[in-house]
Amino acid sequence: MPHLRQLTSMLKSHFGAVLRKLRLQRGLTQENLASLSHMERTFISMLERGVKQPSLESICNLSQAFGLRTHELLHLFEPEIMRAGLQDPNDPDLGADQRNLDEMASRQDHLKIDRIIETLPVAFFTRTSSPEFRPTFFSTNIKKLTGFERESFLGSNAFWLERIHPEDRAVVLQNLHNLSQGGRAGQLNYRFATRSGAWLQIREELRFTSGPNGASGEILGTLTGAML
Repeated sequence: MPHLRQLTSMLKSHFGAVLRKLRLQRGLTQENLASLSHMERTFISMLERGVKQPSLESICNLSQAFGLRTHELLHLFEPEIMRAGLQDPNDPDLGADQRNLDEMASRQDHLKIDRIIETLPVAFFTRTSSPEFRPTFFSTNIKKLTGFERESFLGSNAFWLERIHPEDRAVVLQNLHNLSQGGRAGQLNYRFATRSGAWLQIREELRFTSGPNGASGEILGTLTGAML
């Protein structure tokens, strides 16, 4: 498996290339997108060139700029990720493969970003706002963390809640409610029962967003875990 530094670099490169493709499809200049997303044009340029890594805040801002919910924006990136291939860092051809990845940045039709996200030790997700907190998107690597396919989490919050340790469940829901009421960024920590029955210590980083055109907002987050 590639080192995290290599994966992060590839993620930035692929995210930037797909962002540029989406911007051009919408007929926007970097200046236009910067204005709509309330970010600097130079930062948009650095994102597209893979110099900067997208944060939760920048993903939220970009989704609003494109008139999309955050999970819709992530879904646009996902098909690009699924078919990407990654190279073992011990393989002597790694340098050639890295050059091939660089060349792919100019061939948007062949950018496959989801596969890169899939290998990272972090899952991206979106949830509806209070009171349901229903998951609407999970990146596919949630299976590597929990043992469950992402489809298990989608459609209802029941599966997610049932797997949270009983001692943590009420606190998690109360903290989510408190954060959503204030529309604030925040963090959740709880124990989660994996498919094997082991307990995983979960840490979620959350950001609450407002929807496009005045629609109700949603929650965008990242999830990491460590076995207890």
